[in-house]
Amino acid sequence: MTGPVRKDIRGRKAAAPPGRRRFVRAATFAIVAVMLVVHVHVHVVPDQVEAFRAATVANARESVREPGIARFDVLQQEGDPTRFILVEVYRDEAAPARHKETAHYQLWRDTVAPMMASPRTSVRLANVFPADDAW
Repeated sequence: MTGPVRKDIRGRKAAAPPGRRRFVRAATFAIVAVMLVVHVHVHVVPDQVEAFRAATVANARESVREPGIARFDVLQQEGDPTRFILVEVYRDEAAPARHKETAHYQLWRDTVAPMMASPRTSVRLANVFPADDAW
């Protein structure tokens, strides 16, 4: 008679002895992603949507020229044109700070500040797929 069969995260089988459960410790791993993805959520005052969009696209065009930025997307929500998401993909942890030191970012920040219906928020994400070298 054999006991329950469990698998670890690598798919290896480990049979438990009869009458006794055997728990297999899962392999420990750490997130080692180098790429950093930031989603910035912005809510714009309705009569400022076009001005915000123009200023943000101008900032994005300059941002993608920075060596620390792999990608900079500007997305506008369908059904509510006052909502935007900026998807910023940085090549390393230090790139966001370098980005914030640029003249084009500072111009954007100061230009769009009065256009915000509420303060912008952001979420930092670790890249999983595609691989960092595929960006």
